[in-house]
Amino acid sequence: MMKIFTSQNLVEVEALKSRLEQEGISCFIKNQFTALPAGAVPFAELFPELWVTQVKDAGKAQELLKQWAAEGVTAGPAWTCDGCGERHEGQFTTCWKCGAERGRP
Repeated sequence: MMKIFTSQNLVEVEALKSRLEQEGISCFIKNQFTALPAGAVPFAELFPELWVTQVKDAGKAQELLKQWAAEGVTAGPAWTCDGCGERHEGQFTTCWKCGAERGRP
């Protein structure tokens, strides 16, 4: 396993995770549900982190992250899920409500 990205913005980390998974890269978010204990741990150590499961995928993952950064967070227009009709911002590729991928019912 290897950490490839950290942010205090969980939505950003989740969007990147979705993008890597679309490319077949197994990954997970550490500290996704961490509550901040008052003063017990430096808050920066509890930011959401994106990890790849296989170290061999780290190079490809980092390249995809560079592409994402060059495109900006909103990498496309807003869209409506074909499965349930839920509206999403352009950076999201999977419906949070029903799990359908963008453009697939």
